[in-house]
Amino acid sequence: MPHHSFILVVILSIISLTGCGSHIDWKPDTQEIHSCVPDHPPTWEEFTKSYGNYTNSAQTAVAITLAQMEPPIFQARFDSDRSWVQPHIVEAWHPYKKSIAQRLLRHEQLHFAISCLLVRQANMSIKPGDNPHQMLQFVRMTSKRLNQLYDQATNHGTIQDKQEEWERDVEQQLEEVTRMRSHHSTRTAFDIQP
Repeated sequence: MPHHSFILVVILSIISLTGCGSHIDWKPDTQEIHSCVPDHPPTWEEFTKSYGNYTNSAQTAVAITLAQMEPPIFQARFDSDRSWVQPHIVEAWHPYKKSIAQRLLRHEQLHFAISCLLVRQANMSIKPGDNPHQMLQFVRMTSKRLNQLYDQATNHGTIQDKQEEWERDVEQQLEEVTRMRSHHSTRTAFDIQP
């Protein structure tokens, strides 16, 4: 029996190390004033540990705001006070449970990335004469809807192939929008197909 236990630990260790890093592929903002705060995917250390009796294991809260400057700048701010994770998730020591925690973190990070993507696109597309307050409401509404579609399509990250599709699509669009230097058109988050 000890031989079987060793094999199980090796298999679980391999599972935890393959195909599921702890962070999504992030493209830092190239602008002086960052669209995303922080300008990196949030880590479990940035989440509040919640001991509540919740049906979900974690929640990511992002505030989309408008900085009153010229030109106006939209920002997606990770809200660590309203973002939480159940402690037993991040305190897991077993390799299998750690791999679950890593997958959940990637899922939560993508919620933040979706909002950041929309904000970066809004900052690139706003023109003089546009109403920034109307655009802010539109970005908030679109972010809420896309994040709901993301949770539905991936069943909160538990459908691995759908989770990977969303990761690839959002990461690719983050790279595209970060690379852009002018206001020419590109594929936007509004084009994501659930």
